[in-house]
Formats: sequence, structure tokens, C-alpha cells
Amino acid sequence: MNYRIRFHPLVARDLDAIAHWILDYAGPDATARKLVEIEAAIATLKTTPHKGSFRDKIAPRLRAIPAGRKAAIAFVVADDQREVLIYPVNYGGADRAMRSSARSR
Repeated sequence: MNYRIRFHPLVARDLDAIAHWILDYAGPDATARKLVEIEAAIATLKTTPHKGSFRDKIAPRLRAIPAGRKAAIAFVVADDQREVLIYPVNYGGADRAMRSSARSR
């Protein structure tokens, strides 16, 4: 049985900022490819939610997986609800620890 993906309200802002940043330096085709990579990585969590590296020092039960070469997705698995809670989606040098910690409270 698949897990449901749920997003923190600020993830949309993360994706928008990533899109604008890539668009400015690489153009629309590269932007579209990166966003597809990120969406595909998130989609894999429906069937394999327990993958990724634990980041317990940042927040309890927090995990992270890469998405493409420069993106990272931080999430928590809620087995009792069969949900994966996406907290931040970071790209490049974004402060993943700060965003993850603040959003997972």
C-alpha cells in the first residue's frame, strides 16, 4: 500500500525559488528538467518511504534524500497515518538544517 505525500505549506515557495534561481542562470529547459527530477524523487517516497539518511541531529525522525545533483528533500515518515511529510526542498547551498528544524516543529 502506498503512502500519501503531504507538503509543508512553504514547500511551494521553495520550489518557486528554485525555479527562479535556475531560470536566471540556465534557462527554461534546465528549469523544467530540475523540477521534474525533484517531483520524481518525491514520488518515489510513495512506495519506498523509509529510504534516505536520518538527520536526527536536525529534527527527530527527519530523513533526507537527494533529488538530482543539487537538490535535497527533507521529510518525516508517519507510519501510523501512512504519510510522508515533506518539510523543505533545498537546492544548492540553501541552509537545509535551519529550514528542516524550523518546519518540523
